[in-house]
Amino acid sequence: MPELDLAALPKYTPLEPLPKYSCEPSSDERTLQETPCHSRTVPNGTYIQRSGKISVILYEQESGGGTPRYGRNGEISGSIIIEKPHEVSRITLKVEGKLDTKIPVCGSLSIRLFDHTCISWRKDDGDELSSHLPFSHLLPRSFFYQGSEHDLPPTFSVRQVGFDLRATYSITICVSRARHAMNVFPRSHRVKIPFNYCPRIRPHRPILMNPNFFSAIKTSPEEWYQTSSAMQMRRDMPELGTVHCDLFIPGGRVYSLTDKIPFHVQLNGHTDAFQILMPQPVNGPLIPSRCHKKFPLQDNQLKIKVSLYRQIRAENKGEKSFNNTLIGESEISESPPGICESSSIIHLDWQGEANIKPDVMVGGFIAGNVSVKDFVVLILEPPPVKNDEPSPFYPLQMTVPIRLVTDSFEEVYDYEPPPV
Repeated sequence: MPELDLAALPKYTPLEPLPKYSCEPSSDERTLQETPCHSRTVPNGTYIQRSGKISVILYEQESGGGTPRYGRNGEISGSIIIEKPHEVSRITLKVEGKLDTKIPVCGSLSIRLFDHTCISWRKDDGDELSSHLPFSHLLPRSFFYQGSEHDLPPTFSVRQVGFDLRATYSITICVSRARHAMNVFPRSHRVKIPFNYCPRIRPHRPILMNPNFFSAIKTSPEEWYQTSSAMQMRRDMPELGTVHCDLFIPGGRVYSLTDKIPFHVQLNGHTDAFQILMPQPVNGPLIPSRCHKKFPLQDNQLKIKVSLYRQIRAENKGEKSFNNTLIGESEISESPPGICESSSIIHLDWQGEANIKPDVMVGGFIAGNVSVKDFVVLILEPPPVKNDEPSPFYPLQMTVPIRLVTDSFEEVYDYEPPPV
């Protein structure tokens, strides 16, 4: 191959700096098209921690927000302020994350998610140390465990009897000062700052709120997820037929921690079966006439309960341990009875909204040997018959896996384009 003649190459002019960009149009510009979105502004506060002759400043924090907070791919930026820097012989700054589990059944396991040294300064290297030392570090997005890549878990802590699980993150600054003539070892001062790692996630589709379920299920059936089951019987009673239960929840099954999750419960069966499940007063109506009121859970009535549960699983050395916690409850109201094609086969309906407890701050995740999963749980408890004899129907429990995330699906409706 012939050699290239470098002298024949054209000369390139140096690139001009990029202009400053602004999301807002200037006076001689107008917006042609825009995708509505919602984003959080970057906080402009600072977090300051002082310890002895060392002060650590972290930027882009909420003013008065307490523990520092970072999101996915977050950048930890700040400064170290040192008094009498001429006495310092060495400085190190380390950012680390750990996932610790302590469970009697599985034993203890500590997984180091990452351990990064951001600053390493030594006086012996000859560089002069100023009193103001800036630093910046980009958090990793994932880690490896047993050959598989996992997203970093959010800051998380569960401390119960026989179940201790913690995902923690911290910044550690160690400053060593020159030893005096009478000291054998240099004096070291350590500052440790825990921070919260909170990766944000939002659902891929919204929850369409429609007060009329029957209208919504006909016009937009894809917006609802349906699960069905039949109530089992203690003894064979063919004259009662089969009672089917259907539970409807929003189709995405991914909801925010602040969302109210609507649901609809429907029972289908023979009138004779409902006379056992929902005994009525003498000469009372077969179908309840109380509509849109809180269902009175009396001892002689069918008890319907819709709750949200969180299951935490930890695994170590082939052993697994589970922890189930109630994280949300709901109020149920009766829906107006619909039109039944048959006089002997009827259906009864209930609806409500499940609310997540405000102290639940973290969504579900899978990381290393730990998984956190959430479920919608429907429980039907048939009332006893006469003389406290057990109902011929067994209680029914239906469980639907869902995923809880940090942010709500936000969308701008009735968007008007800019005038031409």
